[in-house]
Amino acid sequence: MNQFYEDLLEYYDDIFPLEQERIDFIQRIVPLQSGQVQKILDVGCATGTTAVALIKNGYFVTGIDLNPAMIQSANRRNPEPKTNGRFLQMNMLEVADYFPPANLDAILCLGNTLVHLKDAHEIGAFFTEVQKLLKPGSPFIFQVINYDLVLDKKLPGLPDVVTSRCRFVRHYEPVTGEKALLFNAALYSSTGHIVFQDTTRLYPARQRELSELLQKTGFKDIEYYSDFSGSPFDGTSLGLIGVARSSFKDQ
Repeated sequence: MNQFYEDLLEYYDDIFPLEQERIDFIQRIVPLQSGQVQKILDVGCATGTTAVALIKNGYFVTGIDLNPAMIQSANRRNPEPKTNGRFLQMNMLEVADYFPPANLDAILCLGNTLVHLKDAHEIGAFFTEVQKLLKPGSPFIFQVINYDLVLDKKLPGLPDVVTSRCRFVRHYEPVTGEKALLFNAALYSSTGHIVFQDTTRLYPARQRELSELLQKTGFKDIEYYSDFSGSPFDGTSLGLIGVARSSFKDQ
């Protein structure tokens, strides 16, 4: 998977440009408080576009990603002075080992990062880590593909992303006898030449399963949206955005 994102890095921001709606959505869920520091952890921060936009707006953001090339790109993007933002290479399953408990005002896990974990057990373990780090009542905001739609409709893939520089093609392939999908991606230059292709294994978690795992690990007040405009989730959108509130209390 690391090589896939290293190959994609040069084109990443063209294919996945920062949407102002995303920043506005986060700021509605995590409003800045006068005289208070709002600390956010961005898990799977990629090239850091979301984190840096929040940093520029006054949030204190730590971005983590498993891929070192992504972290290098994010650090280059980070504005000076770097007093309220940092980017670290880190495994998302180990975040509770590096950050103090009940200290964060929000945790983000966007861009379908969550389903790169291998199964429900790992997703539940990550939710447990997140729960430990959030202040009571603080939000965990995550974004995945709506895999209920993908699996029930047997969608062959996602729409192509076409920019002035490239065409990004994405197809799904079921894994026989397992709850898993192979995500086959290929990137073509503007002249039609293939730049790279890769296959990544995903765990297609359904909405109900995510809700059960969140509740099991102590989250409450779970809300779902179709997109960052805040449209309620009705099951027909390709995207699924969840906001769950931490109920962690010191033992």
